[in-house]
Amino acid sequence: MRPGPPRGGERRGEGAERAGPPRLDPGGALPYQRAVDPASTPEEQPRPRPVREVLLVYALIAAGTLGLTRLRAIPALAEYVHLLVGGLFLFTALHLAGREGPGGIRRFGIDLGGLLGPPPPEDADASPGPLGLFDLARTVRRGLPSALREVGVAAGLCAVIFPPFAWGFHLWHGAAHPFRWNPPEDFASFAAAQLVVVGLPEEAFFRGFVQTRLGDAWPATRRLLGAAVHPAALLLQAALFALVHVVADPNPARLAVFFPGLVFGWLRGWRGGIGAAIVFHAASNVFSELLFRGWLR
Repeated sequence: MRPGPPRGGERRGEGAERAGPPRLDPGGALPYQRAVDPASTPEEQPRPRPVREVLLVYALIAAGTLGLTRLRAIPALAEYVHLLVGGLFLFTALHLAGREGPGGIRRFGIDLGGLLGPPPPEDADASPGPLGLFDLARTVRRGLPSALREVGVAAGLCAVIFPPFAWGFHLWHGAAHPFRWNPPEDFASFAAAQLVVVGLPEEAFFRGFVQTRLGDAWPATRRLLGAAVHPAALLLQAALFALVHVVADPNPARLAVFFPGLVFGWLRGWRGGIGAAIVFHAASNVFSELLFRGWLR
C-alpha cells in the first residue's frame, strides 16, 4: 500500500501527482490516506507531524477527562459525568475530522455508513420534509445495509470471544455463588448507554482520530490478520486507550482494557470504519457487567 499524500503544511516535490480519492485494497478496507486532495479543502494551517499531533490532542483530552471525572464529587453533576466525557471524545473526533474537509469523516472511519457524514450530491436538492424527517429517512435508508453488516460482524466476534472470556473471568475472579441472571436495573437503558455514551465516543476518538493519524505515521504495508493496520499504530492506540481509563479511575486494574483496545483497533483496520467496533465495544461492556453481577454480587 502506498503512503498517503503529503499532509497540510508539507511541501510537494516537483512533478508530484495530485492526490486522488483513496483506493480500496483487496480486502475492502480503506487505507489510512486522505480521502480528498488537500488543495480542494479549506485553507489549512501547517499541521504537526502525526504522532506529535496525537500526543498533544491526547494530553488535552486526558486533562479534560481528569477534570470532568472529578465532578463526581458534586452530587448534582455526578450522573452526567459519563455523558460529558463521551461528549468531549466525540466532539473532538468530529472537529478534527471536519478540519480535513469533506472527506475527513470518512477517512477517520466515523461516517457510520453516511449517518454522520454530509449527504450525497444527489440528495442536495431533495426536500428535507417536516422537521427534517425526509432527510432522516434517507440517511437511515443509506446507512441501514452497512449497519446490519457491522452488527453481524460484531455478533460473530462475540460468539468467538465471549465463551473463552467467561471461562477466564471465572478462573481469575472466582465465584461467590453459582451464576445467576442479575442484570442492572433498566437493562435496556444500560445497554443503550454503552452503545451511544461509551462505545461511539471512545471509538470515534481512539480508533477514528488516534488510530488514523498514527496510521499516517506508520502506514500499513501488509495486512495484520486481515486488518489494514501497522502493529505500532495498533499497540500505541491501545496503550493510550488504557491510560485514559486510569486517568478517569486511578486503579491499575483499568490498564487491562489495553487488550480489548487491541481487538477494537484490529476491527477498525479490518472493516475500514468503527461501526463493528462500536457494537463489539458496547457488547463487551454489557457482557462483563453481567458476568460480574452474575458471579460476584
